Order: sequence, then C-alpha cells, then structure tokens
Amino acid sequence: MKLTGPEGVFELNILDYEYSDSPFFLDRNWLIVSLRTRHNGRECVRTAPLLSTWEIELLLKWMRSVASERELSPKLTFIEPGLGFNNVSRHNNQYTLRIKLSNEAQPNWHADNTPFWMPVTPDHDELEHAIGDLENQLRQFPVRN
Repeated sequence: MKLTGPEGVFELNILDYEYSDSPFFLDRNWLIVSLRTRHNGRECVRTAPLLSTWEIELLLKWMRSVASERELSPKLTFIEPGLGFNNVSRHNNQYTLRIKLSNEAQPNWHADNTPFWMPVTPDHDELEHAIGDLENQLRQFPVRN
C-alpha cells in the first residue's frame, strides 16, 4: 500500500505472519510489516510486528469509509501504539491523511521521542489503488482461526 504527498511517501507491506504456528489465536494473527517512509529527501525502512490480520481488516474498512466520504472515525489506532492514522480531509476527492509513526515505526531520522506525523495527500484514484493493494496483500495473509 502506497500513499504519497508533496513532502514524501508512506508504504506499508505485509511480509509474513510473526509466528508460523502457535496454539494461541492472537499470536497466529500477528503480522510482520515493512514500513517505508520518505520525507523531505530522507528515507527509512522499518520492519516489525505492528499489526494483526484483523487490524488490517479494520484499516481497510476505515480507508474505504474515508474514500466514500462516510468516515467511520477521524482517527484509527491499533493495539501496538507505533502506527496510527488520522483523516484531516476537507473532501472533494482530495484527501489529507496524517500517519503517526512512533516506537518501532518511528523513522531513524526523526531525532526526538515524540511521534512523527507523516502527511500524505492522495487523490481518490491513489487512495482506491492503495485500498486494492492492501486487500490483495491481506488475501495472502488472511485471519487464521
């Protein structure tokens, strides 16, 4: 999934399940994700178990609601606090999203301990493409019962 803006790029890619086999439902559904950020010419790649399969489903539902301008909530947070999304759009098929990156997701070029808020401004087509890409990735790593 890729979202862009005038100052940079945010990419999220599912790499694998964190545990190949676990007797615990929660553990079976943690995903290792790669986050690539580029902001004002600085780039960073972070890889960590930041999201679960059902949180990817939640992210997809949230992104669809933003794209349809029937927003479920202006903010989306997850169990692991390293990643979050905030919609500050004014509509008209131009979106303004802020992506919170902290803890394991924080770019190495962000020096202080406060979260970095990555601004992205996808148009409707880019947002729909990002949704489709993330749906395809989730098909490869579905919720495991």
